[in-house]
Amino acid sequence: MVVLSALTLILWLFIVPMGIGFLVQRILPRTKKTVGITFLCGYLLSFAVFEVIAIWCMFKIQYGAFDKCSVAYTGMEGILAVIGYALRIWDVQKAYYKGANLFYLLFPGDERAKPEAMISPRTDVRVMKFQYSRESLLYWGIFGLIVIFQLYKAVTMAPFDGDDAYYVVESVLAQQVGVMNTIHPYTGSSTALDLRHAMAVFTLWIAFIAKMSGIHATIVSHTIMPLLILPMTYLIYLEIGRILMGRRQDMLPIYMIFVSLLTMFGNTSIYTAETFLMMRTWQGKSMTSNFVLPFVVWLFLWMFDDCRKPGFLWNEETGGGSRIVRNSTWILLFLLNMTAGIMSSMGIVFGTGLAGLFSFLLLIYTRDFRIIPKAILSVIPTGIYLSVLYVFLK
Repeated sequence: MVVLSALTLILWLFIVPMGIGFLVQRILPRTKKTVGITFLCGYLLSFAVFEVIAIWCMFKIQYGAFDKCSVAYTGMEGILAVIGYALRIWDVQKAYYKGANLFYLLFPGDERAKPEAMISPRTDVRVMKFQYSRESLLYWGIFGLIVIFQLYKAVTMAPFDGDDAYYVVESVLAQQVGVMNTIHPYTGSSTALDLRHAMAVFTLWIAFIAKMSGIHATIVSHTIMPLLILPMTYLIYLEIGRILMGRRQDMLPIYMIFVSLLTMFGNTSIYTAETFLMMRTWQGKSMTSNFVLPFVVWLFLWMFDDCRKPGFLWNEETGGGSRIVRNSTWILLFLLNMTAGIMSSMGIVFGTGLAGLFSFLLLIYTRDFRIIPKAILSVIPTGIYLSVLYVFLK
């Protein structure tokens, strides 16, 4: 039973999101087709799909809503993952016989720079992966040990928070009773939907993982989620660091050590993002501050960095300037705004505000007025979310 539960967790937390990530990977520039980015994009689309299905079931189905939501989400996730893997295998088969490494065919963005490319005057080394020195590898090892220590403490300590009486109980009720926010966690009595909490369906996503794996939702929240969310957060900061370090990629592991130490010793208040990440990992508020907002920062750093690349390199990365690849960051921002909705109502407000501010700065920097309609289109999920809240709460 334990082995089956573990295999189910691997399936739904790693294999399926990676397959969905391969779908998103097709619209990314070549240098962004890495393992980490593919995995993050898979979760982005997966969360967005869950928001649509869960909220529809919550509003339209009166009895057994969560069971029907689980069936629909399982089917959609399975279809997307199978299509993603099938298309990637198809692409690999077409290129495999040219003698390329299989791993780099799956994740071309992870390919290391060749010596001739490094000395070419037409090469922009900012977008290349480096062969790290022994000193850099030592720093990566230190960072790895810090992360392992944090994961060990997050699992073994499993701190209790007062909000668990609401959020974790919502997950437990969905798993055991099959309801979606129609039983009050504090009293156990039937209740109308509390839109402020009900629209943030991250607790129901945790319940879905608990239901599929057969593990109690409380255990999934306190034990499984930190093992997933902490590495995902560091993946986002890693991609931020790749851009910030620029030509000094050898400094990247030192930057990651600095970030991990800030996370470890950031408990200067109960309200810091670091406190939420380490002690309230499974809550939507933690995901807003440690997943959604850093993701917004990374996407706009990516956009600013692309503005500085030579035209020939940009055309090479985008397959000759493909329109969908050129706009991939805006597509990801659209999905991120959908994801923010399942985390917290605050994620909608702060995520959109941050995206609006960065869009304005990008407009000033590039003087490209095409940014305005792209920014507006990317926050459509936000508008729909707030409209629903307004209609039901007025």
